[in-house]
Amino acid sequence: MSIVPSNMKKFNILVIDDNVRNMVSLQEVLLANDFVVKTATSGKDGLAILTKESIDLVFIGADMAGRVSYQTCKTIKLNLDLRGTPVVFIVGSDQLIFVKEIYESGGDDFITIPYVWSELLMKARIHLELKYSREMSRNMNQILEAKVAQRTVELEDSIKKLAEAKKELELLNIAKSEFLNLISHEIRTPLNGIMGSLALIGRYQYTDEVNRYFSLLDTSVKRLEKFSNTILEASTLRLKGEKALKKLEVDLAKIIHQAVDECAKKFSEKRIDITVQNDTISSSLKGDPKFLLKSFSAVLDNSFKFSPKEGKVEIKISNESNGFLKVSISDNGKGFSKIAMDNIYKPLSNLEAHFDQNTGMGLHLAKLVVDAHAGHISAGNREPNGALIEILLPSKH
Repeated sequence: MSIVPSNMKKFNILVIDDNVRNMVSLQEVLLANDFVVKTATSGKDGLAILTKESIDLVFIGADMAGRVSYQTCKTIKLNLDLRGTPVVFIVGSDQLIFVKEIYESGGDDFITIPYVWSELLMKARIHLELKYSREMSRNMNQILEAKVAQRTVELEDSIKKLAEAKKELELLNIAKSEFLNLISHEIRTPLNGIMGSLALIGRYQYTDEVNRYFSLLDTSVKRLEKFSNTILEASTLRLKGEKALKKLEVDLAKIIHQAVDECAKKFSEKRIDITVQNDTISSSLKGDPKFLLKSFSAVLDNSFKFSPKEGKVEIKISNESNGFLKVSISDNGKGFSKIAMDNIYKPLSNLEAHFDQNTGMGLHLAKLVVDAHAGHISAGNREPNGALIEILLPSKH
């Protein structure tokens, strides 16, 4: 069965032979089988047709005068544009001794005279189908090569754009970091002046009303300073992640006790009982002591704000089987509401806290610190009441 599509154009066949009788009989049979046939009585005329027209198959008489048929075949096969055209020799039954010369000249096949028309047509179709298949394969390769070239250009363009975008992002990060440093500096400079002035003014005696105003001003300035430091540290962690840390061999239990000591005064003001239970065999890890201290101080600050007077805060430190250190901080306050849980780690999202109670950055900073240490923080409520925050940190990182 032919592999050539039925809707394809008719194949063009060239017959080169100086034996007019053989040429005409072959032409008639080919025409009758729906081929387009061109004829030439010399190798020169045949080559002229080949260079001007699209020929799919050549039949050439082997006994042409001066053995010109072999030279004609060699010329066809040496031509880069024509070499893919199959050449079938027409030989007499007494000329089979020349089969070797046929193949040496580049011939693809031969048929014998007298013609066996079924054999001739079958060979014609076989060589045409082979030529068609080769052309299809070559065209497909060219299409694939073009597609690969196109995709390569697109990929190179994408890589170039990604590199440019990465460079722009790095520049933006640098600009952002510089901007935050500038803002922090511009906030701290006047704050230092205000705090110094307040310290000097505080040495004098004033009325209770004036002292109340000074106390409010002092509290507000300290909160602004704390907020400035917190937002700068949070931005640094968001920009640099783990690279922002200065890791040392630290004892997590000591850091937690340090955080408790820093909070002790205000906890005692509300008569909140705070306990630390250390069940670890070893509580050492690689971490940034400054950031870890800020993280636990922020969590304890949150417990302090939402614990009732004479409440209780419990801290438990333990070793997990997966190589992590676990710190659980619980209180007996009202716990987290659904709204608070949905926004708990977002900056400036303490929706239920009064503006003068919380900066809304504490737990956000705590999570950034824990994430930078490849740890995990979770928050929830415990029964019957109170909040529970658990922090996991790798003891070997």
